[in-house]
Amino acid sequence: MAFGNAKIATGGQNDATNKSHDVFVPEIWGPAIELAMKEKLVFANYANDLSSFVAGGGDVIHLPQYDEISTGTKTPESAISYANDGAAQTEITLNIDQHTYSAVLIEDILKVQSNYDLTGIYTREMGYALAKKIDEYLESKLFDSFKASGGAINTINLSGALETAAKFDLVLTEILAEDQDLTNWNLVLAPGAYADLANFVQLSYATAGAPLGQNFATTGQVGTLYGMPVAVSPNVTTASTNMDSGGGTDNQTAIGYCIHKSCMHIAYSQGVRMQAEYDIDYLGTKLVGDMVYGCKVRNSSTTGQKRAFIFD
Repeated sequence: MAFGNAKIATGGQNDATNKSHDVFVPEIWGPAIELAMKEKLVFANYANDLSSFVAGGGDVIHLPQYDEISTGTKTPESAISYANDGAAQTEITLNIDQHTYSAVLIEDILKVQSNYDLTGIYTREMGYALAKKIDEYLESKLFDSFKASGGAINTINLSGALETAAKFDLVLTEILAEDQDLTNWNLVLAPGAYADLANFVQLSYATAGAPLGQNFATTGQVGTLYGMPVAVSPNVTTASTNMDSGGGTDNQTAIGYCIHKSCMHIAYSQGVRMQAEYDIDYLGTKLVGDMVYGCKVRNSSTTGQKRAFIFD
């Protein structure tokens, strides 16, 4: 969006030199806010982006779900059998049903150009607001995938912390049975669980080969553990929640997740769209950024189809 009339200005200025609307031109803000948003995303970084499927329109993506296909032994002069004795092949759908926005009203009295770099400030804040909302949505979808009649599925009991090699053994035992390539798994921990990593006894080795790396004590950053990328998110649902969808009670206090790369799918039918208009009643510029997207989480309690585990 461009303003053709240079006399449309904020702060009561009516000349091209002092006009300040250009600070809020959506073409300038859009990419900056999208960049700020992507820098703050956590769960979305571990989801497969299927946005190209809806680039030309549409609000539902149909995906075939292949888990296990039958095999056979070929014998001479015999036809191949196309039997249906493998796992049933089904379809999963991803619905584009989320519309999230972030909006601000920037009044002329702030004297944007002369006093503050509000472009950068609002870019970061609006980007963070959008990222937080998207990540909260993705985490809620992931959390719901563990609910089942009779109680939570794919639960790994770590007694509220992941700070010993023995507890990592429990995690590895479960996930290696599903996929032996540990780089296909991602750890997302609540802040408290992430902080507990400092109690991991191997940290005292202070060597590059230590599980947390030799720089953890100075940086507090964990890149990978046993080949799995590690992230911390304040959006992990840690409150005691009933996981029994069948009417019973199964309260658990989650501390994090182990997520396979094939677990989550996300699609944006509309990236960050910026729009601005001047409001004469408030003598300020209204700025709105919005996105349209959807997510599908694939998870199961069936061996070979477990795509995520929850820690408690």
